[in-house]
Amino acid sequence: MQKTLFAFLVVALLINSSAFLVSAQDQRTDGIARSSEDATIIEMINQINESLLVKYHSGLLKFGPRYTGSISCNLAAEYIYDEFQQMGLETEFHEWRYGGFHSKNVVATLQGTDLSSTAEYILCGHYDTVVDAPGADDDGSGTAAVLAIASVLRNYQFNHTIRFIAFSGEEVGTYGSFTYARDASYRGDNIVAVLNMDMIGYASTTDGGRVLRFFPPARSSWIASDATSISEKYNDIIDMKVVTLPAYRGADDQAFVDYGYDGVWIAHQDGYPWGHSPNDTADHLNWSYYVKATKLMLAITTEFAQKPIDVQVFLRRPYEGYTYFFSRPIFESSFGKKYFNGLRGSTFILGGRTLASAEVFSYEPIQYVVFCIDGYFMFWDSDPPYEWTIQGWFTPIIGKHILDVYAFTTTGKVASDQMDITIVELATSYK
Repeated sequence: MQKTLFAFLVVALLINSSAFLVSAQDQRTDGIARSSEDATIIEMINQINESLLVKYHSGLLKFGPRYTGSISCNLAAEYIYDEFQQMGLETEFHEWRYGGFHSKNVVATLQGTDLSSTAEYILCGHYDTVVDAPGADDDGSGTAAVLAIASVLRNYQFNHTIRFIAFSGEEVGTYGSFTYARDASYRGDNIVAVLNMDMIGYASTTDGGRVLRFFPPARSSWIASDATSISEKYNDIIDMKVVTLPAYRGADDQAFVDYGYDGVWIAHQDGYPWGHSPNDTADHLNWSYYVKATKLMLAITTEFAQKPIDVQVFLRRPYEGYTYFFSRPIFESSFGKKYFNGLRGSTFILGGRTLASAEVFSYEPIQYVVFCIDGYFMFWDSDPPYEWTIQGWFTPIIGKHILDVYAFTTTGKVASDQMDITIVELATSYK
């Protein structure tokens, strides 16, 4: 009897211990096993609701149309700044002048906890509108979502820094994001990904109500791929998937891509008939869809900001957006006043013999760094500083090309970066 009782107590203890481990490490939602980290993200997701979005959305729309440079646009910037400050976030204005306009972006920062990481992620929208539009969807929806997500995430910690940015100047030529991306490039900011939410508040069909579209250029396709996996991970909770389409040139993410960063435009699927008109009002939004889209973007942002980064490589020379004469940068060539002229961030090299240099951040030893033109091997270096004098292999490099750099660790991990260059290079390695 005593042995039986002892055995029963041991079994009961083991069962209770197992239950404790499960509760500490895994939780189940609708039969799906989740880690404690996932459970924390679900906790964040559940804090996004219609009343929270209405608070920030109505706070923004009370200023009416917010044409860049207008009094209403300036007042909206002050409102966004005050809201970020009340959240306890590091908040600042990024003031800019360009194309005859004078305005400011609003930037709030949630610092990462990994002191060895300089990586940062940008979640953004634009608060300006065309002249006569209240901008409920375009882009009050994206800006209010930035504020709502920031209000939740400020209470948590992440490995990497998150910047919440509300841009102005989007409707007049993406001037606010252009000047910010240009300045970030000059500073050498380590921006891993830009998630640009521009029109995320509307659905009119059942299919559209379950879709959020990502428009990545080729270099940013990994963002859409990772976002797709994250949407699948939380689909039982949010009921929304990511659909990837070809890149779109014309939104605030494009300036970052032009300056060598990865970014995507994010928007709803169904057409919105009231865009850029006085009828772009809050009563036309689909609030249940809007809530789901914001929840998904919170999940994507948190998963990105928490994920460890083993290795990164950056092209530091030539400078993005400069014209070179041989090895000397002569002047800034990012003088394009519209995003569609393709000149922003363009690098021109006349005469050649220009130095390409790369910087690597890695938790593992680097085996070698490889420089390529249009994906073809040109040169490799095994010791820092990682440098190569740009020149052809058997023939000169002339015309528009892509300068690539790859960093390989000793365990096989790979990171890459690229830069568009237009070059007239007469030197070759072999003749």
